[in-house]
Amino acid sequence: MPNIAFASQNNVNLLGENSRWSFDIATRGTRNIDQKNNAFMHVIGLDLHKVFSAKTNDIGTLTFQPYVVKLNNVKNPPFIFDDGNDTQLTWRIANFNYTALAQGKFNIRAGHFEIPFGLEYQIDTNGTLRQLTTSDRGIKADWGVSINGILPNVEYEIAITRGSGNEIESAGNPYVFSGRVGSDTTKNFTSGFSWFTGDVLVKNGIVKHKKIAFDASYYYFQWQFMVEASAGKQANNSTQNTFAEVMWKSPQETFLSYWQLGYKNTSISENNLERNVSNSYWVTGIKWQSINGFNVSAQYKDKLSNSSSQDSILSIQLRYRI
Repeated sequence: MPNIAFASQNNVNLLGENSRWSFDIATRGTRNIDQKNNAFMHVIGLDLHKVFSAKTNDIGTLTFQPYVVKLNNVKNPPFIFDDGNDTQLTWRIANFNYTALAQGKFNIRAGHFEIPFGLEYQIDTNGTLRQLTTSDRGIKADWGVSINGILPNVEYEIAITRGSGNEIESAGNPYVFSGRVGSDTTKNFTSGFSWFTGDVLVKNGIVKHKKIAFDASYYYFQWQFMVEASAGKQANNSTQNTFAEVMWKSPQETFLSYWQLGYKNTSISENNLERNVSNSYWVTGIKWQSINGFNVSAQYKDKLSNSSSQDSILSIQLRYRI
């Protein structure tokens, strides 16, 4: 589905020092080639970032990102939407991270934030065509609390969240306990261990998840190489996931391209019989970023083998930050 977005950043001192904000406007179009379906998504939101400080140290960081999303002819939309032509207020990130306790070594975060798990946690893919491994878990960000910090050579975040995603819902008593402990992300080579366990609220009720993962990233000049492998259970079925990406960025960081491979195997037990269902796919994408906040991106996703259920999908997005 194509996507168009418009954005610009402002450092106007409306909220005092150490604050920035921007309006983010986008349109995305997607073409499902197999089903011959065109779908569109239009987005407008506010991206606000504010660091609160005392005379001698920082107190904490507020991130506030409410977005209004309008769908048009979207098949199987996320369950927060009534149908494929609905409009909803969504929350990307909306939390306060209190950092005054131990000079960043032990912080407390509360609000809506990305679940600390795998590669997706380290890279901001919100509002972009480029996504990593969120689909393996069915939830990207959630309401809750966490402890997090940066120690010598170690970065960590451990969270307990509601398990309902965009809205705080208690039906079925969903929850997620997750965390990631990894190496210093300022180095050329980084790695991490993650876990994810809980009951995730979806359209048809609760889905039980229990998963662990290992991820690694390596940076070489303009190149980035990433891999993630995970295993566990989803709805009492054993699952294994692998993901790899190669990304290249121009020296001026105005253009990037990426190539991804993904594989998922699920062992399903029915009537004392077990069968394996696998799905594999490949993705290629590009993005061009202008100096005035306008960017254009395109992505193509397709099945890697004939046995996979992945449809052929072409997406285009325009975005502008004001």
